[in-house]
Amino acid sequence: MIVILQKEHKVISVFNQSLENEIQISSDNVVEVFFDLAKRFRNTLIVWCDDDLKEFMNITEMNTIFHHKLIMASFNTRNSYYIHERIGYVESSPFVNVNKDVKYPTWLMSRCIGGTNSDVLSCFNQNDYKNETFDYVLNSIAKRGMANGLFCYSTPKLLTNKRIASKHFRASKYELFKFIQSHYKSRWAFLVLFNSLMYERRLMVLPFLMSFFTSKRLSKPNFEDLKIVANKNISVGNSSIDVIIPTIGRKEYLYNVLRDLANQTLLPKNVIIIEQNPDIGSKSDLDYLENQSWPFHIKHTLINKNGACNARNMALKQIESDWIFMADDDIRFEKKALEIALKEMTSYGLRAATLSCLRKEDKKTEKSTLQWNTFGSGCSIVSKSIAEQIVFDIAFEHGFGEDGDYGMQIRNLGEDIGYISKCRLLHLKAPMGGFRTKVIQPWQDEEIQPKPSPTIMLFNIKNRTKQQILGYKTLLFIKFFTKQKNKNIFIYFFEMKKRWKRSLYWANELKKSVL
Repeated sequence: MIVILQKEHKVISVFNQSLENEIQISSDNVVEVFFDLAKRFRNTLIVWCDDDLKEFMNITEMNTIFHHKLIMASFNTRNSYYIHERIGYVESSPFVNVNKDVKYPTWLMSRCIGGTNSDVLSCFNQNDYKNETFDYVLNSIAKRGMANGLFCYSTPKLLTNKRIASKHFRASKYELFKFIQSHYKSRWAFLVLFNSLMYERRLMVLPFLMSFFTSKRLSKPNFEDLKIVANKNISVGNSSIDVIIPTIGRKEYLYNVLRDLANQTLLPKNVIIIEQNPDIGSKSDLDYLENQSWPFHIKHTLINKNGACNARNMALKQIESDWIFMADDDIRFEKKALEIALKEMTSYGLRAATLSCLRKEDKKTEKSTLQWNTFGSGCSIVSKSIAEQIVFDIAFEHGFGEDGDYGMQIRNLGEDIGYISKCRLLHLKAPMGGFRTKVIQPWQDEEIQPKPSPTIMLFNIKNRTKQQILGYKTLLFIKFFTKQKNKNIFIYFFEMKKRWKRSLYWANELKKSVL
């Protein structure tokens, strides 16, 4: 490990792990030293730290934090990050709404303290960062790296005292627009300009125009040589896994799911099936659960209530194994799917992952395992330690957003979610099964219909920043306008404001209903 002690864009000194032997450098420019050390020392952890924080560096935790090569982590001791909160106008992912109390996935990096492997830095072109500040470079590397397999985190354990603050610098309006032009499509700069004027009464025409002189030709980092391959010697044979499946009226499809599970090289211990049929006194339609022999224990419950959130929560109360595979009742998968997934998760130290689940017509591409911005409740694996702490929020029942909300609960526990494309699942998108009754929402007969759906609004309120919500609002208003017969933009705008307000009202009512 090599430690760069820096202060106000200048290198103070560079030490080895013991902080006793100083390493000679030819410049005091932090960015130049950063890349130079990556060239001089291969496969070495490079840590940067503000000189004011050096006595609080948590050296004993470094090996645990950087447990594989493709990790970049930092911790910001200030309340605000270098990249302004306006980035929420253009990015809807969970990565910009950081929970600083736990290890949290984010590309928002801080120069206060952090680190990454020198081989990771070697995958980036230093010429892309001429005359850029260290803060800008760190955020750019993380932003570009995350999309290609770099795992980036805010990690409070980097410091023994995370409340000690160092001097903080924020990106100027010019740097923010330059960052957006370099890392997003150009149209997003227009939205930041518009949203800043609309919601903040800030007109930033000059920074916006100057950003178009920014070069977008940033070289793509290639981590192929650093890619973590699931060790063939990793044994998951001792790992136990339960499968939970909510189902309703899909007898044949569910049968095929059970057949695929029975053929797994890593057999489930329990398959927990929650069958839903709202008809009081009805009997199970799944006769093959009793008529056929299965190589796992089936826990079957028939309930007279519809709702995937309720069904999954009931199933989660019955788990016994180390891992839980959350499965839809209309998927198909190869015989090594569970084994491959658990090996990959073990290699990356993940306790939650969503597996690739595509339809027949979807383009199939295999990528390295990535940090994932959502969660799939019908194609994911989570550890028992996670499943015992959280549940699917019943407020989302019969709506949308429960998957993403469950994923946010996972992240706020200090866990990450990976996306694994090596074990592909086929989603048949079966027609809705029988026994379904029409769901009548409490806002259904209102004169002013809420827009967006109150469950979507509830997800936004719970899990997104103010800027993300307002950015979503702008895009919703624009996209929905194209679907209207009445093209009077003024009438449309005032009507949509009313519908947005009703959505907020019902979202809060849903939230209160489960408290």
